[in-house]
Amino acid sequence: MRKAAWIFISPLILGLVACGDSGNTTTESTTDGTTQPATTDATTDTTTDGTTTTTTGTDTENPTTGPGTTTTTSPTTTTSTTDDTTTDTTTNGGELTCEAYCGIYLDACTDFAEYDNMQACLDQCGQWPVGTPADTAGDTLGCRLYHVTVASTVDANEHCPHASPNGAGVCVDAGAPTCDDYCTDYFANCTADLNLYNDEADCLDQCSHWYPGTSADTAGDTVGCRLYHAGVAATDDETHCPHAGPGGAGVCVIQ
Repeated sequence: MRKAAWIFISPLILGLVACGDSGNTTTESTTDGTTQPATTDATTDTTTDGTTTTTTGTDTENPTTGPGTTTTTSPTTTTSTTDDTTTDTTTNGGELTCEAYCGIYLDACTDFAEYDNMQACLDQCGQWPVGTPADTAGDTLGCRLYHVTVASTVDANEHCPHASPNGAGVCVDAGAPTCDDYCTDYFANCTADLNLYNDEADCLDQCSHWYPGTSADTAGDTVGCRLYHAGVAATDDETHCPHAGPGGAGVCVIQ
C-alpha cells in the first residue's frame, strides 16, 4: 500500500521541481552601466620646509573630488639675513706712500708753490704720521693723499691747501702749534738784527707753508720747533733766535 502511494506522489514532486527552474528567472543588476569603485582613503603627509601637507579621502560617488578631500596649506616663511658690509672707500686709489702723494701733488697743485722739487716734497712728507687711507681730516699722510687725489680731479683750489704741509685747518691736529703764537713770541724775543722778518705779516706768510708738528718739538722743520725756540729766546736770544728763524739754523730743519 505504501509503495503504491509513493509511486503516485513521485510524478507530482518532479513536476513541482521542474516549475521552479523555468525561464521566469529574475536577475538583479544595475542598469546604468556604472561599476561602483571601492572606497579608498588616501593620506599623504609630506613634510618639507615650506611645502603643502594634503590629506585626501575619496568617496564612491566621485573618486577625484569627493567631499572627503581636505587640503591644508602651511604658510612658508622665508628668512633672509644679509650681513651689513662696511666698505671703507677712498678716492686716492693708490698706495699710502710719500712717493704716491708727491707724484700727484706736483702734477695737480702746480699753482701752489709748496715744494721746490720732488725731493723737497719727499723730505717734508717724511715728517708726517702715516695715518690710514680713510683719513679725510687730521695730521696724517692719509689725509693729505686723500685731498691731493681729489684735487687732481675736482677742485685744486680747495683741496691743494688741505694737502699742503700746513694742512689749511683740515689735515692738521686741533691742538697743533699755530703761526699766530709763533710770530707773537718771535717778535717779542728776537729783536733788532736777530729778527729776520720784514714785519709780522711776513712772518705769518712764511709760517703758513710749514708743517705744524707738535708743541713738544725741539727739532725738525715744524712750527712747533720754532715756537719752542722763540719762547726760550727770552733767556738766550743769541742762541735760540736763529733756531726760531725761517731757516732753522740747523736745528728746526728736516732731520
